[in-house]
Amino acid sequence: MKKLFVILFALVLAVGVNAQTLTVKQFQESAMALMQQGDFTNAMVALEKAKAIEPQNLETIKNISFCFYLQREFAQAIDAGKIAIELPNADQQSFQILGMSYKSIADYSAANKIYKRALKKFPDGGVIYSEYGESLLQENKKDEAIATWEKGIELAPSYSGNYYNAAKYYYKEMNWIRVLIHGELFVNLESYSARTNEVKKAMLDAYKNMLRPIVKTPYHLIPKYADFEKKQLDIYEKTKQQVAEGLTIDHIGSIRTRLLMEWMSDNAKLYPYQLFSHWQHMIREGIFEAYNQWLFGASFGEEAYQKWLSTHAEEAKKFTEFQQSRIYRQPGGQYYLN
Repeated sequence: MKKLFVILFALVLAVGVNAQTLTVKQFQESAMALMQQGDFTNAMVALEKAKAIEPQNLETIKNISFCFYLQREFAQAIDAGKIAIELPNADQQSFQILGMSYKSIADYSAANKIYKRALKKFPDGGVIYSEYGESLLQENKKDEAIATWEKGIELAPSYSGNYYNAAKYYYKEMNWIRVLIHGELFVNLESYSARTNEVKKAMLDAYKNMLRPIVKTPYHLIPKYADFEKKQLDIYEKTKQQVAEGLTIDHIGSIRTRLLMEWMSDNAKLYPYQLFSHWQHMIREGIFEAYNQWLFGASFGEEAYQKWLSTHAEEAKKFTEFQQSRIYRQPGGQYYLN
């Protein structure tokens, strides 16, 4: 279908077909296909023809801004973006593109004003919190940045970007329990991207650091830990002797199973948590080991992971089918890190 729209657009350019014979949507789709191919010049021609037919069309103006952004023509991207956000049907993406354009010229103050305005219109706008936090971090406002990502997690719990940014932040801060909490939700929400493997490795490092027998988790010295975290840390503390000789993937499976059993027995009523229900379901289905292998196997060692896959082919296949057959969603009302 994309090829068809590109062909239609090429006909307009080549033989002067009346632009009115193509709809705004067709010009927009041609432009998107051309942008994906890196042909920004002709993409812009298509967008201008769409704009000539319908000057106040949000998708057209937004894509003009984005096309300029992709070409690093940020001044023009900003000019178009300013028009887009003033339209009555301006959406989160309109504000996102304009904010990204300001960030690209290091005008973080202007970007932050855009994000603040966007959040007044979209108070649960996950992508806006994510972008806003990144802008604040560029200004070295670390406390404000992480507070923004945490707020995004609370208000838009199924948007992955805030978990990713928060997990990276806490990794640098060596707050291992929050790396695990945010990291695992991230990899379930965004299971097959380049960022997924990055966060899986961070989670394994978090376990290695948190479970070292010589290190006592000092949560009593850090009052910012919430009760939800303390209860998990208490359970993890009991397992440290298991890894006195070094952490293996089998240890991780055993430790996580114990965490789940004690949590469901002692804390589930106070803190119902979709992720732990997800673990329970996988245990019942006989695929929890495969899930842990998917999370940590390659990070422990690719050769050993491939060997496990070959010797547990049926379980691995069952887990893959399970994972690909559903979309994980984190429900609202389960944010316990205040």
